[in-house]
Amino acid sequence: MLRLTFDDNGTSHGDLRLQFGKFARTGDSYYLGLDTGIEPADDSRPAKIQAVLRHLLEQWSERLRHLADEETTYLPFEFSDEYTGWLRCRRQGENVQVDIGWSMLPGYEVRPSEFHAHPFRVPDFDPIPDAGEQEVPLAELLADIAANRTDVVDLHPPVTDPTSIFEHYRGSYGSELLTAAVCHFNVLGLLSREAMDFETLRGAIGLQKRSAVVLITALRAMGLIRTDAEGKLALTTLARQHLVPGHTYDIGDYIGLSATAPGVLEMVERLRSGRPRQNDGAGVAFIYRDGTACAMESTEQARHFTLALAGRARNVAPVLAEKVPLGSARTLLDLGGGTGIYSIAFLKRNPHLAATVLDRPEVLRIAEEFRTRYQVENRLDLVAGDMLTDDLPKSDVILLSNVLHDWDEEQCADLVARCAAALKPGGRILVHDVFLSDALDGPLPVALYSAALFTLTEGRAYSVAEYRTWLEAAGLTVTGPTPTLVHCGVLEAFGQRTDTWGRGGLSLA
Repeated sequence: MLRLTFDDNGTSHGDLRLQFGKFARTGDSYYLGLDTGIEPADDSRPAKIQAVLRHLLEQWSERLRHLADEETTYLPFEFSDEYTGWLRCRRQGENVQVDIGWSMLPGYEVRPSEFHAHPFRVPDFDPIPDAGEQEVPLAELLADIAANRTDVVDLHPPVTDPTSIFEHYRGSYGSELLTAAVCHFNVLGLLSREAMDFETLRGAIGLQKRSAVVLITALRAMGLIRTDAEGKLALTTLARQHLVPGHTYDIGDYIGLSATAPGVLEMVERLRSGRPRQNDGAGVAFIYRDGTACAMESTEQARHFTLALAGRARNVAPVLAEKVPLGSARTLLDLGGGTGIYSIAFLKRNPHLAATVLDRPEVLRIAEEFRTRYQVENRLDLVAGDMLTDDLPKSDVILLSNVLHDWDEEQCADLVARCAAALKPGGRILVHDVFLSDALDGPLPVALYSAALFTLTEGRAYSVAEYRTWLEAAGLTVTGPTPTLVHCGVLEAFGQRTDTWGRGGLSLA
């Protein structure tokens, strides 16, 4: 087995480890962090080291794939002030003869970002006697490197923050909600006549509560509706000047150019019906109900949606696992865990942990692939079931990552209570999600994501106060939220602590 791994020990020394068969060697990551050819150029944080290491492993794989018979190539693995460590690889038919050794070429002259364009010759290569020479099938060597790359790439926080990309992507919901409010529901025209409380305004525009919360929260986040001294909803100066019919600077007709756009009409229909999309191909609802078309019951759609959601999870999961130490907890239950990537991220950081993903059968087909890919088959169980009705296994930690926002308030309260009952003594629930402000007036990116959730599920984005109400009603003590990535954060809700697991280790209450 060939592995080159990075173990963040808080320094840049002794944190790179080469494992090849029985031979093991530790080195320094210092010069990897100085490689300005890989973004960010001036960053030596662990995420930067991982990015450079990923690139290096890609170049290893590239060189070996194109290695001709009887040709030799050198793959660097250790970088020091006065020397470098190398794997000397010579192709012999379907096998590769590998020697491990040194060169006096200094580490600062070997930049992984330049390795592909300028493969290094190592004329002073000096084999390490204790390492010995090994002959390995080329296919096996490439498979080892591929597995190594997967671990490096997918289970560490990204070097750059993708939040702005998500904001651009979800921006269309702002256009649709604004146009619906101005051209179809006359929300701002009604408020121009008098301030109203939420229920009065909701009745005037004829919307159910969930629909009205999504629409009005977005308008407040846009700076168009405010709360007056009496606690009623009123127009801001911006809205009064530009979105009141008949005003000198009214731009309502301009916005009306989009009044019949397909996305706007779809949003209007969703707001009026209060129901998620159902029987419209790729727009089918995420949520599962008996008698309701659900994407997660179709093999093809379940795969499409689950892998799509995994794109965000790959970025966020390692940040969550980094931000929330699990101490001495032994068992993690990941409800609606999809690919299992959140569980896998926690497993990689907590070697004593075992995890269970509970989800729909078609979803677990993809989780099985991820479990194998990340080599956690012996530590990650996959259980097909319905988290809303099935008995939940007792666990030290229960993870609800981007789950509760799929359901209405009553269902959320019920699921939280069921999770609390399934906690082992001293256990905790992790609610990882986006959070609206307690006043339900923003932030705008979360308000727009709430609209996306509204169109596909029975839920929406909720505030910390709403989550706290459900968690405390279940007898839990709530802390947080702690920010993670892409507008997400995590609330930790603890059960009664006895002689069991606290946040950082054993807790004796």
